[in-house]
Amino acid sequence: MTRCPGCGTESARPQVLLEGHDRLTGAPGHFEVLACPACGLAYTHPRLRPEDFATYYPDSYSAYEPNLGGRPSLGERIGNLQRQAVARFGPYRRVWNRPPGRLLDVGCGVGDLAALFARRGWSAAGIEPSAQAAEHARANGVEAVTGTLADAPWDEGEFDAILFNHSLEHIDDPAGAVAEATRLLRPGGLLAIAVPNFGSWHRRLFGSAWFQLDLPRHLQHFDRDSLAKLVEAAGLRPVETTAATMRPSPLGSLQYATVGSLRYEGRGFRLLAWALAPLLFLSDRLFEGDCLHLVAERQRQNLGGPRRPRVGGDEAAPIGLAGAAGGQRQP
Repeated sequence: MTRCPGCGTESARPQVLLEGHDRLTGAPGHFEVLACPACGLAYTHPRLRPEDFATYYPDSYSAYEPNLGGRPSLGERIGNLQRQAVARFGPYRRVWNRPPGRLLDVGCGVGDLAALFARRGWSAAGIEPSAQAAEHARANGVEAVTGTLADAPWDEGEFDAILFNHSLEHIDDPAGAVAEATRLLRPGGLLAIAVPNFGSWHRRLFGSAWFQLDLPRHLQHFDRDSLAKLVEAAGLRPVETTAATMRPSPLGSLQYATVGSLRYEGRGFRLLAWALAPLLFLSDRLFEGDCLHLVAERQRQNLGGPRRPRVGGDEAAPIGLAGAAGGQRQP
């Protein structure tokens, strides 16, 4: 029996959508992507256990690599400009354009995105399971806590905005995580989520070689419907959903499909990815890009917050790894 991490439905014979292995680090293991027959959410089986984290999330994992002192490189400067554009004009613009308040970044990585909002005037906090990354986030001016949402030290209704920037797909209990985030949001506060889009043409074309599939770190794989159902079950009202292609995805997927790993990711890779940006922009006008962005609001009548859903057993399951890929910088 497997249990859907979104709705909790148990299934003896769920549909197998994809099979694959860890193409990023080359760590051993064979994994399947299953489809929940009830809610349609796709999820990874078997799921990572705490003792697996060091293997599949090494210290060299890109979300944990800080910009270390000295003069920033050209790639780092471009990355900073890209984050500013995403915050000001992209999927986080609804948060950016609000009067600064209290903000939480779940799975904040080294704190690059939260620090950007802090410079805007927000009181920025973050939570991150990697002690190394959380330390760098604190040095970046973010009030970072080491742990997961299960360890959240904050009060109900404390935050005006909460971000899951490429972290929700890493969390073992996404329904519980969204419910806890809803509890921490004040009425009228915004929840902004960015996740890979399992409904994109990239996934349909490349299958298990799709760069953003990232088995086994990505524990669930959302499309528009399954992501909307997840936030609505927590009592949130979706206000906007968009999709766009992540810049390194096509080149990464091509390498996975042809040579089986990411062998080329240096300056030439980055320059070619930027050169392809206009073509990707045009493709996104015709087809669904491979990154979903959803913004939802906590409705004002939900003053008590949603009850955290139980996922197996008599007690609520632990929320689990809180998005080690949060704040991930692309190659």
